[in-house]
Amino acid sequence: MPTQDIQQFRAILPEATSGDDPLLRLQAESEPDDAIRIQTTTHADPIIITGITVMCPKCGARQDWMVICDVPGRVFLRCRCAHQWYEPELTRADFEAMAGEGGQNYPSLEAVALDDGYDGTLAGAYLPDDRVGLS
Repeated sequence: MPTQDIQQFRAILPEATSGDDPLLRLQAESEPDDAIRIQTTTHADPIIITGITVMCPKCGARQDWMVICDVPGRVFLRCRCAHQWYEPELTRADFEAMAGEGGQNYPSLEAVALDDGYDGTLAGAYLPDDRVGLS
């Protein structure tokens, strides 16, 4: 068969506009507007990273943390004095190991901080751990 008789068929795709990113469109279609984008948990024990106990740079606390994980998987620590910082050594897997199952949904990070006492009102206070029973 001569090569001039072979036709190549190519799919003709509609031209995309500059603001029409297919991945962003898919994400917008698959995620509801009220999707949870931040997860939090509390961690009463000290957190040790590469052999060093984490310490709040503002008040010096060494335990009783709020651990926050956002959608990209960044992990933040928040102290009872309301100081919060990004901790690059912690990953989403570390967060999930601390979080466990369950939890409650809150409308904002400020609401969960207020409800759990990480809004600064309990600065310097260490609350008893739920796991420790009184004898």
